[in-house]
Amino acid sequence: MKRSRGEKIFNVFNIILMAIFLVVLCVPVLIILRKSFDISNQGIMNLSLLPGEFSLVYYKVVLNDKGIYRPFLNSAYITIVGTALSVLINSMGAYSLSKKDLPGNRYFMYMIIFCMMFSGGLVPSYLLIKNLGLINSLWSLILPGAASGMNIILLRNYYNSIPPSLTESAKIDGAEEYTIFFKIIFPLSAPIVSTIALFSGIAYWNTFFSAILYINDPKKYPFTVKLQEMIIKQQAMQEQLERYGGAANLSNNLDDQGVYSAIIVISTIPIILVYPLLQKHFTKGIMLGSIKG
Repeated sequence: MKRSRGEKIFNVFNIILMAIFLVVLCVPVLIILRKSFDISNQGIMNLSLLPGEFSLVYYKVVLNDKGIYRPFLNSAYITIVGTALSVLINSMGAYSLSKKDLPGNRYFMYMIIFCMMFSGGLVPSYLLIKNLGLINSLWSLILPGAASGMNIILLRNYYNSIPPSLTESAKIDGAEEYTIFFKIIFPLSAPIVSTIALFSGIAYWNTFFSAILYINDPKKYPFTVKLQEMIIKQQAMQEQLERYGGAANLSNNLDDQGVYSAIIVISTIPIILVYPLLQKHFTKGIMLGSIKG
């Protein structure tokens, strides 16, 4: 098919625009990655993408801090349990709302949309968590994000795209709603479920502000709070840099920015490892969940 002059110009413009977006998004990440391996003290603002002098000393500083492992496990627990609970609650809620004959279906959808637009606010949320007895509990970081209006809408739209004949034939064979959902609907929803799991997992892994509000015991801090503490403790980091840097002339070349960069890289590794497993479902799930009604 021959393209018109306007289409060719439009495609060239799109390519240039996407190239600019790629540079804007990727270059800062590559600079952080370079700085985490670089002990030549080039400075964080240096735009070079290759380390002047390669070393793993910054990662040694971070990984030799025994205090990071418990927060890491806390974040892993919050992410795994929270994501599983979020997928279950949102999937079952969306399946109920996909039923046209559900009493109050339209009312429930209006309420979900209203709550997406207007939140209760910080103080009511804190009082709710406090009255539920969840202060200083990891569940205070899991339960509030377990249900999401946007995720429910995406899932509901996807369920509406599934042919009704599948569920009708199952009902004729005597299957109950739970059987239909878990054995027919849920397995067919892998693309959108993977998308929701990715969204929820990233949100739970990056939990920070709510942990500051609700968690008082340092042993229950998630990984993000521990990383903030490490960044604040500049003097302690400098002492570790001198210890693991070896000779005095080497330690003089080391700086806190390298440690910060190593912390950032380490904190992103779990998401980087999980994303390729869900990538094949991600785009398909978003498209079907968005346009099917």
